[in-house]
Amino acid sequence: TYRVPYELNDNVVIGGRVIVQFGAKRTLSCIVAAVHETPPKEYQAKYILEFIDDAPVVTQPQLKLFRWMAEYYMCTLGEVINAALPSALKLSSESRIQLHPAFVAEGSPYPLDEKEQRIVDALGAEEGKALTFTEVGDLLEVASFHKVIKSLMQKDVIFLFEQMADKYTPKVVKKVRLAAHFVTMAAVEQLFETLASKPKQVDVLLKYLQRVPVHHNEHLNHLGIEKAALTSSPHLSPSAVNTLIKNGILEQFDQIVSRFPLDENPLAQMPFQLNEAQTTARDEVMALFNQKNIVLLHGVTGSGKTEIYIDLIRQALDGGGQVLYLLPEIALTAQIVTRLMRVFGTRLGVYHSKFSDNERVEVWNGVLSGRFQVVVGVRSAVFLPFDSLALLIVDEEHESSYKQYDPAPRYNAREVALMIGNFQGAKVLLGSATPAVETFYMARQGRYGLVSLTKRFGEAGMPEIELIDTRKLREAKKMHNHFSADLLAAMESKIAQQEQVILFQNRRGYAPVLACQDCGYIPKCQSCAVSLSYHKHAHELRCHYCGYHEAMPSTCPACGSRALRTQGFGTEKLEDDLKIMLPQANVQRMDLDTTR
Repeated sequence: TYRVPYELNDNVVIGGRVIVQFGAKRTLSCIVAAVHETPPKEYQAKYILEFIDDAPVVTQPQLKLFRWMAEYYMCTLGEVINAALPSALKLSSESRIQLHPAFVAEGSPYPLDEKEQRIVDALGAEEGKALTFTEVGDLLEVASFHKVIKSLMQKDVIFLFEQMADKYTPKVVKKVRLAAHFVTMAAVEQLFETLASKPKQVDVLLKYLQRVPVHHNEHLNHLGIEKAALTSSPHLSPSAVNTLIKNGILEQFDQIVSRFPLDENPLAQMPFQLNEAQTTARDEVMALFNQKNIVLLHGVTGSGKTEIYIDLIRQALDGGGQVLYLLPEIALTAQIVTRLMRVFGTRLGVYHSKFSDNERVEVWNGVLSGRFQVVVGVRSAVFLPFDSLALLIVDEEHESSYKQYDPAPRYNAREVALMIGNFQGAKVLLGSATPAVETFYMARQGRYGLVSLTKRFGEAGMPEIELIDTRKLREAKKMHNHFSADLLAAMESKIAQQEQVILFQNRRGYAPVLACQDCGYIPKCQSCAVSLSYHKHAHELRCHYCGYHEAMPSTCPACGSRALRTQGFGTEKLEDDLKIMLPQANVQRMDLDTTR
């Protein structure tokens, strides 16, 4: 609990960030979760130093959800907020600032006040210089300076990065435009006469005027075009472009662009027709949504659930609501996003941990502003600042990837999605070919609606499945390395027919365990206390949890014996065995070691 200075009473924004003192010197940014008039009895509350935001970065529905998560998952509210907010929204005295690479002092369209100019002068004293917040405070000789920092960031004069994180570099493109005194038609005609003996430069100018028709609208010249559009053209000379810049006919400038640019001509909605089974399932889902807030769509693999999702998303958007589409794995997002982008264009946002902090902030702000009405994301997307959700889709709801284990909050995104739906009055659709036991039980008990899709799209047949008990075959000594006779025969048959075969194995590396045959010693990770896996291509032992690795020992570290043997098998071992047993086949391995 912190006190609000009397003169700042009108600045309080619930959900906004404030600067507070924590300890002797350290300052932190915090979120205002509530305002009350009961001072703590156990300690003297410190004053809030500064208010950063005029509008909330965390909405009231989010705060309600965060409080529920803190109670339900037995952690602190601070731990939930820390997990929810992108790092770029969390300021602290450990943060640093640096001049924006696109900032040019003489050409800045924004005037700087005295404090801002002192910061710019200090940062420009040497190439790449950065200042901590403590150094900024010392430079300005004031305790409250965060609004100055915020103002400079809004003017694109500086950018912020964390000391321990990769430095943020805004996305900047190099552009060119005609120098201002060549924009009129008369000046352009005179320019062509002057360059008549230089055809390569004339070609560049013609291409520019074709892309930027200043003869129709002189104001278009201000926007210019990307330099790469001229220099990368096979019909234009890059040296001619640079000569025009050098001679002052074209001027080069940098422009900051969004990582998620708005398309002036977003993709038109792609019409598609649901088949009879999909239409029936869609109608059943809509009918059940009139009775229940949660529906399970139990559809076999390949039944076309995604097309039903798209149709339901379209209806939710037509009603003015937002949609959150959760997927269990980042790897699945690319193909789904491609399909959704064809339908929803730039209304679609994507959110997952492979994005940089700054990309995640852009999506966060896009949801706040209403730019992104549909968001596809993995489990962390449940933290986004939605305030008018109409539909939540949890695809492959049975997947364990929805569960966060460390650090706190140790939440399950499926359960959080159900609670978001409850808080915001949104409908929740759970989709799976193999529903979780608890989900299927709730549907069978009538707590959730249940809709089934039993046929694959396009009348495709279900695959034939044969289970083979390899344990019994091993006991009867009928296994060929790690393969049964039936599997080998099936692979040989398909290869003879010039067809392809895919084998799945849930372990990377050559073998999951290395063991001493004399003393039983098994090398383990120093941090995770799990056995190290042997990777033959690198000739080392690796931990698949934290990435720790060490050289493959030639003798047992415990007893010195040379009787070290691998146990079990991974994808590397399978690859080696297949190359020996099926020499006529082209065997390739695809796992994390070969694809990164």
